[in-house]
Amino acid sequence: MEINKIAKKDLRKSVLAVRRSMDREQVRAGSDKIADHLCAWPVYQSAKNVMLYLAMPDEPHMDKVISPALSAGKTICVPHIRDRGIMDAAIIANMDDLVVGEYNLLTPNPATLKLLDPGELDLIIVPGVAFDKDGRRLGMGAGFYDRFLLKAQKTELIGAAWAAQIMEKVPTDDHDRLVNFLVTENGIFTCREGKM
Repeated sequence: MEINKIAKKDLRKSVLAVRRSMDREQVRAGSDKIADHLCAWPVYQSAKNVMLYLAMPDEPHMDKVISPALSAGKTICVPHIRDRGIMDAAIIANMDDLVVGEYNLLTPNPATLKLLDPGELDLIIVPGVAFDKDGRRLGMGAGFYDRFLLKAQKTELIGAAWAAQIMEKVPTDDHDRLVNFLVTENGIFTCREGKM
């Protein structure tokens, strides 16, 4: 196994252990703060087509962003994984467009699926296992986002994570796309420049 793969695997294991040690109240309170930071952020406010993720239990939750975004007239997309690990941007009109899917996680309803071309997205809120202050991202290892982000070259990217997931340096590969901003419970940061 090459050194970069070993480094990624080790970092993923240690950061996930920290994330999984959080209790429900910490996740709820932190998610509320992240939602408040995002909703007040001018880049988010001016974005018309926004892609959010549907959180695992220990990730920052985006539920508090989805309803106000829909009320504000934004087009909201969430990930839809199809055959061969290809990810699409599925438009949702409300939370009822989601069903419980694999691993007991919410997913777009296949019966009412409507997709948006990734190139039409203005903003993607990207989950990750770890990020660094230069915008490098370590995902879960399946490559869904890596492949998808290549199709959204002009889209603004913001990584969403807990402050404990922001590392000094995250190992990446040449094809990995950097995020320009990070949002944590502590605020929104411009990568390579520090806090906004």
